[in-house]
Amino acid sequence: MTARISLFLACLLSPVANALEYRVDVTEPSLFNVEEAIQNVIVGAAENLTGIPVTQMTTDAPDLFSLSEALVNSYGYDGDTLIVDIDVEGLKARLKTAEIELWESARPELLIWATEERGLERLMVGPESNVIVDRLLAASERFGVPMQRPLMDLEDTLALSPAEIWGEFAGAVTNASARYGLPHILVIGDRPARQALKYWLYDSSGDFRSGDLSGVDEDARANALIEVVMNYARSASEPQEAVPSPAFVSRDNTPLASLQPQDTLIAGQWTVNVEYADVIRLMGLIDHVEASESVLIQSVQVRATDASIVLKTDLPLGATDDLISSFASIQFISPLVYSLK
Repeated sequence: MTARISLFLACLLSPVANALEYRVDVTEPSLFNVEEAIQNVIVGAAENLTGIPVTQMTTDAPDLFSLSEALVNSYGYDGDTLIVDIDVEGLKARLKTAEIELWESARPELLIWATEERGLERLMVGPESNVIVDRLLAASERFGVPMQRPLMDLEDTLALSPAEIWGEFAGAVTNASARYGLPHILVIGDRPARQALKYWLYDSSGDFRSGDLSGVDEDARANALIEVVMNYARSASEPQEAVPSPAFVSRDNTPLASLQPQDTLIAGQWTVNVEYADVIRLMGLIDHVEASESVLIQSVQVRATDASIVLKTDLPLGATDDLISSFASIQFISPLVYSLK
């Protein structure tokens, strides 16, 4: 069979969709198997609805995709394209019967850094094609989980090295990743000669989890890693218990109802937002904050004209404000919001 699903599953997660049309390119009609193509469409839809690879779904439910044609409302040809209209609600019901949970929350986005062990050297993987990274990017579309690679330009090359990755310097990874503004970071350390792979998964707080996988070739290691990453992405997208935003008083003692949504607090944590025009001055502010023994910088996200600095501290708002405001020429705008312009 030679077939390719050209319309993938991004719209499948809409809660109002009862049916969905897929288009499969028929490149070699003499080798085309309609039944197999329909089953591939159903499997692809199920993987996108759940974020779970088909091999994992069928471990406990081997007959999950039997009689796939029962989940098809209609199909037909339009030139060299097979059009399949699937029954989304019927597929959801079958998954529910098999006790496979749907993935109905927002999908987190991940940034992928990669290193590879070649002989006695550990090298960064550049923009060139890499089997494991390519498989991950394909899984991004397959499961509807956004993933991207860093540019690997001079700035990235100077910001992060294999020694910092393998030494588990979380600050180096999160600082190098800050320019991309993504809350989740996957770092890969492939060791082809040892048929092994190490991975690290960082979140915006700077915390990370790591693990080791084995596989006789890149495909085997990629499959194992995809399963780990999908499990992580599902857990990362689960809604967290909301923490009430406390009321604050501004510098002139005018009551403030609450922080803006982007400034929602977690106990022991403040998010400082800074507008800037000169990144050197922003780095100076970060150094100034790091010099305080009362504050730990958990993460920094740098955008084109502003940055967010997450601080872990037991200092109250007023003392934190005093610390930030003691930096030269910084301008107070509102609680936890400043300008270096």
